[in-house]
Amino acid sequence: MFKALDKVNYNTLNLNKPKEPVKEIIKPISLVQISCRVINRCDGLTNHAIRCVPIHLAEDLLRAAIEKAQPNAISAIISNWPHTELCFKDILPPKHHDIFEEEMGHDLVVFRGVINRTKYCKLKSIDFRGLKLNGTFCKLIVQMWPILSLKKSQQKTKNLVKTIVKNAGVKRSRLTDEILPKMLEDLLCHEMVKNSTFSIYIPKGEKMTVKMDNLQFSTNRTFFMDYLICNGLRSITPLSISVSNICIKSDLMIGDDVMDCLAPFIVLRGLDPENIEGIELKQLEEGIFFLVASDLQKFKNVRALDLQDCNIYLQEGRTRSRTALRNKIVETLNCFSNLIRLDLSFNYLLGCLGEILTALKQPLEFLSLRGCDLNENDLSCLTKSQHAIHLKELNLSKVCQFSIYDNDRISPMFLLKITKHFSNVKILSLAQNHLPDASVSEFCHILRHDLKYLKVLDIAGNILTEENLTDITKALAHIKSMQKFRLTCTNNLLEDAMGPLDGGNNQEDLKKKFCGVLSCLGRDDIIVDIVRLSYAIFVDLVDIMDPE
Repeated sequence: MFKALDKVNYNTLNLNKPKEPVKEIIKPISLVQISCRVINRCDGLTNHAIRCVPIHLAEDLLRAAIEKAQPNAISAIISNWPHTELCFKDILPPKHHDIFEEEMGHDLVVFRGVINRTKYCKLKSIDFRGLKLNGTFCKLIVQMWPILSLKKSQQKTKNLVKTIVKNAGVKRSRLTDEILPKMLEDLLCHEMVKNSTFSIYIPKGEKMTVKMDNLQFSTNRTFFMDYLICNGLRSITPLSISVSNICIKSDLMIGDDVMDCLAPFIVLRGLDPENIEGIELKQLEEGIFFLVASDLQKFKNVRALDLQDCNIYLQEGRTRSRTALRNKIVETLNCFSNLIRLDLSFNYLLGCLGEILTALKQPLEFLSLRGCDLNENDLSCLTKSQHAIHLKELNLSKVCQFSIYDNDRISPMFLLKITKHFSNVKILSLAQNHLPDASVSEFCHILRHDLKYLKVLDIAGNILTEENLTDITKALAHIKSMQKFRLTCTNNLLEDAMGPLDGGNNQEDLKKKFCGVLSCLGRDDIIVDIVRLSYAIFVDLVDIMDPE
């Protein structure tokens, strides 16, 4: 349901809010709000007011300017900001958290405020974390802001290349001799860099940090080089960029060299390991993860690691190659002393999950093994590990799949039985596991007596009888914390495909029936989400085609 890099408070998680928006209670406008609105209407007055009003009112002034869409006032307030920190998430109400998603809007307004900084501005940190930024704004911040903060005397290509190479620890190559100098020359020749009106002035001896949540890199874009330059110059630029999560995806095209997928990993060089909280690697070619594992080990503060579909291939046995690969991943995971969220989906871990779980220093709150090649012994190791009673979200979708060796296949009945060991889980996904009708009675008993804190159950993509689905629904009604139930109501793909032809009436009728069962048990608050079988099956394809 959630991703590894998401920050989730499972204790306060509320998914069954009413669909109809609650009407906001109209409150009288305070004298402070009226004053802020009046001040922001006059451009010259805003500049003067932000320097004179008590500094605790600066946030009210900025909030009022954003709510009334007054760009000149916003820029003036930022350029005279009286605090050392500016955190937009703390200032903006939830309805305005999307203001930076649109290009050529508030992003340029903030930029204008930064380049027009006055001597009264005390800003040392601009925090965009918790907000989604459009791609152009991210690129502008990473590519241009640090360069614009350099003095003219510092803007010399040779000196900048030496600084980057030294800080990034990159050996001399075509990258350092040709590509890097060319990119720097292009940057320094940019109109914004040449025009002094776009310079970012930071008082001598001071530093300013721009904080962001996520940056994404792939093989088909050179954005990773921009970030390498940004980080490599961190020691000399008054303005630096701090990112919480790094996402690297392989997008090799036909004709590309397989080793080209290593290129984006150069962003790991020169990074400040203290600030990185999450790393996501996706769709890597075989063997690439083990080549870059050593570079990952320095990020000891990582709390979330997403290794989904990374072609990690681990095997049991004492041969040199098998042991070396297992030791490599164990050694890497052992370096992350704060890791509590881990996604290993769609990797081959048959017989090796126990070693991986033992290597982790902290009990996990999130674990996804969706689509992994596992056996029953792997799941037994999970139930006996320190993680079992601490897990808040567990994804075991698509683990009961076909195996070349029938002995290695996980029995759906076994999967349902072990769920009783995850007593504190709040989100449990068992989608696409060929769950049998014969085990429903035992599973209902587990739901009632062992999974007392469950909030979400996902069994979509499993074909069960209507009677058994009703029994599961009744069992969920007895769980006080229960909020959402995802299921599939169909007998086969043909019936599912014919669904749209009848206007989806059958699905709606079944949904009403299950909601009626819950209503009779006093649980109108539980959301019933019926997922079409075709969607549940092809959801993996949707994930692969999902844009960055």
